[in-house]
Order: sequence, then C-alpha cells, then structure tokens
Amino acid sequence: MLAKLDQYFEEVLCTLFLCVVVGSVLMQVVMRFVFHSAAVWAEETAVYGMIFAVYLGATMATRDRAHIRITLLFARLPRPLQVACILTADALWFGFVVFMIVQTTTYTQLLFNVTYQTPGLGIEQRWVQMFIPMLFALMLFRICQVYWRWRADDFRGLPL
Repeated sequence: MLAKLDQYFEEVLCTLFLCVVVGSVLMQVVMRFVFHSAAVWAEETAVYGMIFAVYLGATMATRDRAHIRITLLFARLPRPLQVACILTADALWFGFVVFMIVQTTTYTQLLFNVTYQTPGLGIEQRWVQMFIPMLFALMLFRICQVYWRWRADDFRGLPL
C-alpha cells in the first residue's frame, strides 16, 4: 500500500487538480456564452487548482528525476566530477527548497494575524497558502528519497 502511495500520490492529486481546472474553466465558458452569466468562484478555483497542480508536478518531477538537466557536459566528465557536479547542483536546489519552506511558512504565519478572505470562494487565504510550504516540504522529502535510494543502491549509476 505504501509503495502505491509513494508511486501515485502526486499523479492522483495532480490529475484531480487539473480536472478541477478544466471543469471550472469549462463551466465558466458555458455560463458566460450560453447563459450570459458568470460563476464568481470558478476563476478562483481554476487558479488555485493550477497552482496546486504545478507544485505537485514539480514534486513529481523531483521524485522521478525528470527536471531539465544539461547532461551533455556531465557525460564528457569523469565519474568523480559527474557526481560532484550533480551533488553541487542538488545541494543548491536543496538549499533553495529549504529557503522557500522557511519563507512560505513565515508568510503563512503572517496570514494568521489578519483576516483575508478570497473574493470568489470566501475562504480564508491562510488555508490556501498553507499548502505551499507543505508542497515544498514534500519536494524536500522527494529530494532526500532520491539520495536514500541511491545510497541503498550502493551508489551505482548517478542520481539522475
């Protein structure tokens, strides 16, 4: 069960959020052109669905090591330099993700001091914004997971 969750967690949620985006936009188009009206909440729902889908897609790409990398140079280097370059790039990425977790958590904590409701959905902005540091934390977990699996594989290959 955990293996399935590990393998499909991001895909299922990303698909769900993209379906929300498509459904909201489609409903808004029908409402505007057929009924000459508009749903107040549809555009906001589509925006939040897209934001969540993008962050989940980035996490999924982290898990699968599918982010864009310039490997042409790596292929020409000896293995120790290849590993050093990849480790350096991933250390910088790791640092960036930790920085983003700290910053987005700080921002979310500030939202608990004010009342800011979204205009269309009427929900507190803090509840929506809380997902951003959580998704960065999931990305951090996936980065660590890649290296844990590489270590379990006796450091064969490259962590690409």
